[in-house]
Amino acid sequence: MGNSEEQKIDKFVNLHVHSAIGSLLDSVARIPDIVKFAKEHNQIAIALTDHGKMSGFVDLYKECKNVGIKPIMGVEAYEVDDMYEKADTKEYVQPRYHLLLLAKNKKGLQNLFKIVTVANTEGFYKKPLITLDYIKEHNLGEGVICSSACMASRLSRALEKDNWELAKQVALKTKSIFEEYYIEMQSHANDIQMGLNIKHLKLAKELNIPWIITTDAHMITEDQMDIHSVFIRIGQDRDVGENYDGCYLQDSTQVVDHFHKYEHLGFTFQDIKTGVLNTFKIAQEVEDIDIGYHQENQMPVIPIPKEFKNSDEYVEHLIWKGFEEKFKNMSKEDKEIRRQRLNEEIPVIEALHYSDYFIMLQMLTKEAQKRKIPLGYSRGSGANCLCLYCLGVTQIDSVRWNLTFSRFANLGRKSMADYDMDIAKARRKEMVTISEDLFGKENVAPICTFNTLSTKVAIRDVGKVLNEDPDSPYYNQIPYSIRDEVAKQIPTIKTLDDLGQEVEKDMLLKDLLSTDPKLQNWYHKFPKWFYYVMYLEGLPKSMGRHAAGTIIAPHPVTDYAPLCYDTEGNPMFQIEMHNAMDDLSLIKMDFLGLETLDIVDEALNIAGLTWQDVDINHLNLDDKDVYDNIYKQGNTVSVFQMESAEAKAMCIQAQADNIEDIIAINAANRPGTKDQFPDYCDNKLHPKEALAKLIHPDLAEIFKTTNMILLYQEQALQIFRYAGFPETEVDNARRAIGKKKVDVMAKLEVEFRDLLRDKGWTEEQISALWDLILKQTGYSFNRGHSVSYGLLSYLTAYLKYHYPVEYMTACLNIKSENISKIGILINECYNLGIEILPPDINKSRKDFTAFPKEKRILFGFLAIKGLGLSSITSTLENRPYKHLHDFLDRSGATSKVIISFIKAGCFGAYKRSLLLDYFEYTYPKKQYKPVKTVPTEQVLREQWGIVKGDRKSKDETLLGEYNYKREQAFKQKERETYNKKLQDFKDKYMQNEYMWEFETLSMFITDNPLKEMSHYITDWNLVKDGEEPCILAVIVDIKRKKDKNNNVFAYLDLYTVNGILEAVAWSSKYKKYSDLIEKGKCISILGRKNEGKLFVNEIKSFEQWKKDRYLDSEES
Repeated sequence: MGNSEEQKIDKFVNLHVHSAIGSLLDSVARIPDIVKFAKEHNQIAIALTDHGKMSGFVDLYKECKNVGIKPIMGVEAYEVDDMYEKADTKEYVQPRYHLLLLAKNKKGLQNLFKIVTVANTEGFYKKPLITLDYIKEHNLGEGVICSSACMASRLSRALEKDNWELAKQVALKTKSIFEEYYIEMQSHANDIQMGLNIKHLKLAKELNIPWIITTDAHMITEDQMDIHSVFIRIGQDRDVGENYDGCYLQDSTQVVDHFHKYEHLGFTFQDIKTGVLNTFKIAQEVEDIDIGYHQENQMPVIPIPKEFKNSDEYVEHLIWKGFEEKFKNMSKEDKEIRRQRLNEEIPVIEALHYSDYFIMLQMLTKEAQKRKIPLGYSRGSGANCLCLYCLGVTQIDSVRWNLTFSRFANLGRKSMADYDMDIAKARRKEMVTISEDLFGKENVAPICTFNTLSTKVAIRDVGKVLNEDPDSPYYNQIPYSIRDEVAKQIPTIKTLDDLGQEVEKDMLLKDLLSTDPKLQNWYHKFPKWFYYVMYLEGLPKSMGRHAAGTIIAPHPVTDYAPLCYDTEGNPMFQIEMHNAMDDLSLIKMDFLGLETLDIVDEALNIAGLTWQDVDINHLNLDDKDVYDNIYKQGNTVSVFQMESAEAKAMCIQAQADNIEDIIAINAANRPGTKDQFPDYCDNKLHPKEALAKLIHPDLAEIFKTTNMILLYQEQALQIFRYAGFPETEVDNARRAIGKKKVDVMAKLEVEFRDLLRDKGWTEEQISALWDLILKQTGYSFNRGHSVSYGLLSYLTAYLKYHYPVEYMTACLNIKSENISKIGILINECYNLGIEILPPDINKSRKDFTAFPKEKRILFGFLAIKGLGLSSITSTLENRPYKHLHDFLDRSGATSKVIISFIKAGCFGAYKRSLLLDYFEYTYPKKQYKPVKTVPTEQVLREQWGIVKGDRKSKDETLLGEYNYKREQAFKQKERETYNKKLQDFKDKYMQNEYMWEFETLSMFITDNPLKEMSHYITDWNLVKDGEEPCILAVIVDIKRKKDKNNNVFAYLDLYTVNGILEAVAWSSKYKKYSDLIEKGKCISILGRKNEGKLFVNEIKSFEQWKKDRYLDSEES
């Protein structure tokens, strides 16, 4: 191979490439970097061929289009003999073989989607599996270019064993199935791979099959081999022992160099040139496939009645029909205001092509209501749209609540509307079924989401690998204490997830390093460790199902992307939300489960009410009793959105006495907006002063509902509208400021200043308002969402006040599996004067039962530990029971169930006697059976002390004496056995009687030993920070952690007379009292109170605490 010839090969394309998002925990190559490599090395195209999935094909397409090269979409499939064989054993595991497939054209891409979908659903067993026979039978090889893949292919395995006949059969069979077939050699400069390459080349020439050279890239460059090795070692799902030598992106020069080193095996330059140029040839043959990128919105097929020309005409009909129904009793003036509002909204909706979308929402809502599925009032900015209210999609009259339509939609908006639906949590999955019923099962699929490697986890895991690897430069230099210390220096930030929920997220090390001196010191000591972490942080590590997102398409979803199964065996899209929505223009619905709706629905059912009876549009929202007794007092346990300590404090601070206060608190209880809430409260008390402090009098009308502060996004819109911005630009201005778009904001400020100057504002006033907008717009909240959630909060408070027993019963039923929550709710019941009755074997139901007139709630069977649904069902079916023995005779219950029933108090308060009675019932009593013959004189004498002697008694008398003595011995042994069994029973089931109720009900109801002794300790609520109280408690949960020295410490959730408290046992205290730190243990803790937590100094058992104070009494 001469150098002059080598220079002639300059047309190479990487056709076998794995990405981090598609080959999870196996590749460290990010798609933008993959495409960047191809562009920088003048490659006209790049392929993506992930293991068994195609999660990255949309991102590949986008990145390639951005730089002007061709995307080649493919997959490395797992091919087997029988894709339905799912029974691996220790002795036999069905072989899996790799096969590389590339989409040549649109038909080929569609076929790849089908192959990958089938493999990930029907064929999934540990890996997504497919057979060549399936592909052939369904003609899925059309439009697909196939190559023999890597060393794990069927062809390679045959050649490894020098089974040339089998290799020929494999090659010819595969060639007959696909449109094109190539034998693949790989540019890995090692003896095994090159030895296999020469065999592949020989076979290709013999069968006259073309060949290609690939790199099987799992990383970008060779110098990432160490990073990749570390990543594989911290991953949990990989093919152990796979050789990654040479598995990086290469150019033609590197390929030639690798083969040049092995020319002694028989490679000629022409062989290598052909393999390289064939990759270029394939890239040229592959068509520029349209994946639907930025196509028109893919609305599902909406049925339009024949009497309407189109969806615009039909949606107008539905809107005006709803208008007449909803506002028929409204005054002429108010009705006319809403008519004008609809006349403003409808042209915008039609101009944005939202009509089909609105009809779809109406169809979904109508069907959900038909099935009596509880729905939320609205979510997000949907409440701002009066058309959606008229369609029945929301329950918020946007005119009544002064909600600006342009926050939801405006002519300047480019994206599709995105309305999310709150649904009763227990019935959320039914919405997917409804979607399938309305629009076709094949057209509906949930979307996936990816969990990523957080910075803290990367620091700990990468550090651990480097510390434990003898070949690492940091071997035994990065112990846990250092890893933990560095990880703790990574701050978390609060942000909003895809569903608008507040979540905490690690900041990236790469963003912190330049400004954090401590991290810089560690970096200088361990630069490679930090380099690895900065590269790996944020890489995807697992795929899951999106919590709410569901695609509804006009055609089968597999026309757009492949499917796979989620952990519950339900199909889902292999691409994430933004790929589906923003890139492929598919319609996504978020169906979010909201437990509060389950609680309200349950409460209404118990109270004999319907949702119509508490229609939020007719409910009295000025109920003074609700505000005075719930919100103003901070009695907000179980009140939606107001349960947190912050929300309670804000309710008290604001002395919330109207619905606008509730709406405002809902919006203000968030990062950024909390800071100005004291101004809200102060201005409420001093309105005149607040008005005087306003930047400009014209703002009074805009800020009137928020006590003269900027709180809502809609207020920012009103400011821009007041300034004189055209309607098409109002929301875009708010978005630009919210997203900190500096260049756009600079232009906005110039226009903003000019417009306000024209209105007579001073420079000082303009600057003050602009600064206020900049400060608050990034944090201000959507009023439409706050109104919806504020109204739902009010409904829960209304039910809690007017139907306390029914509402608290509903809370207990819905929260029955949350022990900590149940304890808080029971405590709240006591505060409300509601008596909680222990379970009753003949009266209790599966759930808690409300007795509103008596202000009582009867414990339900489901909340008793140790009971399964089948045992509860059986118990209910066989009722009533006369007494315990009747239950034992007829129920067929297990010992575990019976003892749980007794300890829970189901058979009455005399639990100890009942347990003993149960023991007696189950103890197998034996009767002595007399013998009919006597043994020898020697046995009588030596074993029984009976001497026959010369007495003249008859044999009957002797037999009687013998039986008498035998019977006495039998009874003695039975007494000993009985006593031993009884003691065993007591030891196992009858210790610590005062804890039996807690053992079974997770709380004390009838006899609370903590309450009985509470007058000997200081009430927790009266203890100040820094003081050292004694607390009596039962440990209900333990969260064990490790400190920087690798010592265990623990967070303890404690059940107390004041509710659930959190305690912290640092490592020294944990070690000292570890025998007492157990779930269910009743203890006393002496500790220091700080910010609502108890920091442990000393722990004693409850019994010891009583003894030390001479309070113990002898148990009966």
